[in-house]
Amino acid sequence: MIKFFRKIRQRLLTENKISKYLIYAIGEIVLVVIGILIALAINNYNENQKSVAQEQVFLKQLVTDYKANLLQLENKIEMRRKLIAESQNVLEITSKDITISEDSLSAIFATFFMDPTFDPIENDVLNSGNIKLIQNDSLKQALSHWTSDVKAYSESEHIQHDHYISEIIPFMKEVGIMRNANHVFWRAQELRMGFLDKGKNDKILTIGKSQKPIAVDAILKDPRLEGLVTFIFTFSQVCNLEGQTLKEKMEKIIEILESEIE
Repeated sequence: MIKFFRKIRQRLLTENKISKYLIYAIGEIVLVVIGILIALAINNYNENQKSVAQEQVFLKQLVTDYKANLLQLENKIEMRRKLIAESQNVLEITSKDITISEDSLSAIFATFFMDPTFDPIENDVLNSGNIKLIQNDSLKQALSHWTSDVKAYSESEHIQHDHYISEIIPFMKEVGIMRNANHVFWRAQELRMGFLDKGKNDKILTIGKSQKPIAVDAILKDPRLEGLVTFIFTFSQVCNLEGQTLKEKMEKIIEILESEIE
């Protein structure tokens, strides 16, 4: 093709047809430019198709991860509802001076063994910088805010966790109900719902109940108990309020993700 054009140019020059030669040369340049533009357009189209395909892969992975995170968060919220209910139960018992059995008190403290903490899946799409492949600006913004939203929620969780380690466990050991509460906890599937198996593993060992009597009345009248359960009630409710807000944001992200998946 290049030889063909060269021959035409040479013939025009030998025939001394300068004006026609110039017109032809300009036309040839225009054809070359058009060819380059077409090649660039094809290349841009192919690259765009690759980006779209990559985006779809990322979106599908994100929706899978966010659905898993949502299920986990709902699980933690349900655990805290149990903590809130049992805290209210203890406060009612102590305020009305109600008599309960060792087993009932052990069941209450077994609930306090639950230590719900949210540990979401961190997707590589956000960490690797591939978020720029996502075209939807609303989705991109929501995903960008995700880390800070989780961090704010986790701060309240950590306060509750630290209280569990530093106050609740030592109190249970001191008043002598640790073993009995531990026995109930491992026997009750609904109290182990925060585990990966959701407490369904039936091959669970227990150490049995203590042979020593438990001073139920003394524990219920201990002034520290009211403070402990008030803290459990307060921060379980704080975490659930924040968790509900986080849940709504996650549901919105999932909704956008599903609308973007082809």
